[in-house]
Amino acid sequence: MYTHVINGDPSSLAASSVVSANSLFDKRVPICLRGVGYTGEKVEELPVRILLCADQEGQNKVLCVQVTSESDPFFLHYMEVSEEGFQALKVEQSILVTFAQFPENLIALLEECIGGRGQERPKFLAVLRLGDVGDLEGSRLGIVETNEFKHLSHISLSLKPGNDAIIKQFLAGRLMDLQCERDHLIRSSNEMSSKLGVALRELETSAKDLLRQKSLSSKAEETTQAKLDELSANLKLASLKELESTKKKLEGEHHTAQVGMRSMIESLKVRNAELDKQVHELMDNKHKLDSQLSDVSSRACSTEKELRASREEVARLQKINDELNKDRHQRDKTSAQDSIRVEWLEQQLKSKEEMIAVLNDRLLSSESHLASAGSALEVARASAARAEERVSASGGEIRKGNQIIERLQAELRSAKAKAKLKAAVITQQEALLRERQEAIEKAARKQTELSENSDSSKKETQILRSQLENQQKQLEESHVLLASNQQMIQWLNSQLNVSQIGRLGTSMRQPGTSSDRVSTSNTHS
Repeated sequence: MYTHVINGDPSSLAASSVVSANSLFDKRVPICLRGVGYTGEKVEELPVRILLCADQEGQNKVLCVQVTSESDPFFLHYMEVSEEGFQALKVEQSILVTFAQFPENLIALLEECIGGRGQERPKFLAVLRLGDVGDLEGSRLGIVETNEFKHLSHISLSLKPGNDAIIKQFLAGRLMDLQCERDHLIRSSNEMSSKLGVALRELETSAKDLLRQKSLSSKAEETTQAKLDELSANLKLASLKELESTKKKLEGEHHTAQVGMRSMIESLKVRNAELDKQVHELMDNKHKLDSQLSDVSSRACSTEKELRASREEVARLQKINDELNKDRHQRDKTSAQDSIRVEWLEQQLKSKEEMIAVLNDRLLSSESHLASAGSALEVARASAARAEERVSASGGEIRKGNQIIERLQAELRSAKAKAKLKAAVITQQEALLRERQEAIEKAARKQTELSENSDSSKKETQILRSQLENQQKQLEESHVLLASNQQMIQWLNSQLNVSQIGRLGTSMRQPGTSSDRVSTSNTHS
């Protein structure tokens, strides 16, 4: 960015008809140089300037592109395109944008070339083909995009190499730009030096204020220190008086604490005796529960035996049912007259099978009742074991309470000896008294927990008793169910006998029956 150019001085431009110019782009771009004086391809970073200028009339705009070199001050290639000349360039290069949009798109392509700086194979590359000064075509600046298929040229601009007059005019303009920039820097440095002088003066005044504040603070510290010394002396006198009063107060409290501790120890002993009685009662209840559990287990064994007998009876009925099915199939083959009777018998057999299924369901339900009774027995045994553990735990807590009482008595004896020490040990005595009070509170809490545990054990014994009563009711229900099953089995036997007798009577009345058939029916009966 050149300040002289931005301010509107066009002396650094090649066109003499330009009045004012605005710099749009001024950066170093990696450009591949080809042509006269360059063998192969050489990539150099050359300054590229894009300027938007206005002519003397101030109406038509001209776009200027300049390519220079920092190492060679006489290296200058430029292009000037007006709005009218851009139409021919637009048709030649197949450009789709307008004259106002063209600089922006050209700058975007140059930024892509700058982004590929340092890459071995950049995607976008600016190529400058140099020509002689007298060459009609001059130089051409193109931007090429490289893909996997080919090199795609986006634009190719025709540049003119600068002659001596144009180069001198350009260098003179650049010199003027540098002088303007130097003047601007000098003015900015003068402004900064003036601001620095003001800041130094402010710093000196602030340093003086700081010294004044320090002296005032030192004086205030001295006065506060004197006040603090007076306060400390007064506090020492007050603390001595307070120590004497607290000593007397602690001696009185110590005496009252001894009396309270003795009464507490006596109450704890009474409570321990009561807990021992409760433990004996819990042990008696446990033995009773064990005897009840043995009774329930014997009843469960008897119900299991009855279930096995009922299962055997059901199996026998199933065998009889199979034999009846075989006999029915044989009689179906003998005559068509017996078909009506056989259908009736089949209906009877189906009803009997349904009754047998009902019996099987009842047997399964009785088995599930027995399983639930067994699980309830296991639960009762586990609860009895937990009750024993709680009883043992309560005994351990009682022993711990006795140990705490003994330890408290020993601490009381040591407290009597410590009470005769000097006033300097008063703070230690306060801490010891707090610990003793906490220990007493802990012992009281443990005693309450023991009482709560004993209450919970009583509740659990009541729950176990209710569970045993429920199990006895379930066993009675299972006995009733077994009796009903036996009655149903007897009724089925009677029905089967009646059906067999009726079948024999019909076979005797029908003609063409053989004695062998009668004998088979007798064997089935």
